[in-house]
Amino acid sequence: MSSSVIERLDRESKNIENVKIVLEIEPPKLNSHQLKENIIKSHLEIIVLSMLAEISISGYDLIKEIFARYNVFLSQGTVYSLLYCLKDEGIIRAEFAKGDMRTKRYSATQEGKQIIEKRIDEFIEAEEYILNSIKNRRSIF
Repeated sequence: MSSSVIERLDRESKNIENVKIVLEIEPPKLNSHQLKENIIKSHLEIIVLSMLAEISISGYDLIKEIFARYNVFLSQGTVYSLLYCLKDEGIIRAEFAKGDMRTKRYSATQEGKQIIEKRIDEFIEAEEYILNSIKNRRSIF
């Protein structure tokens, strides 16, 4: 190999090392809104269940309410697929509104209300455990 080829390979190898170091050191940065959006989307089922335990609501209005409360926009596909799964599990029911055969309103079944309360309690317990372990870790250091 000529010395110019070796020098070029050496430069490229250093560039690759620099890129590797940058990738290992700098994790992607999330701003506050992105972090909140990720949390809402990760816990969407429990958020929807908590709302349906209290009120009867259409899928479209559910999307609007989540946006109003959390400033997170969800697609119809995300929300309706979750509603269909919850309906298949028997946790919620869908009924047409009086005089409107196009709009379904979703609400918790009697059995579903008990399941929802149990899931909410389990969620809160798990979240408190996680938050306390993070808080305790911070006090150690």
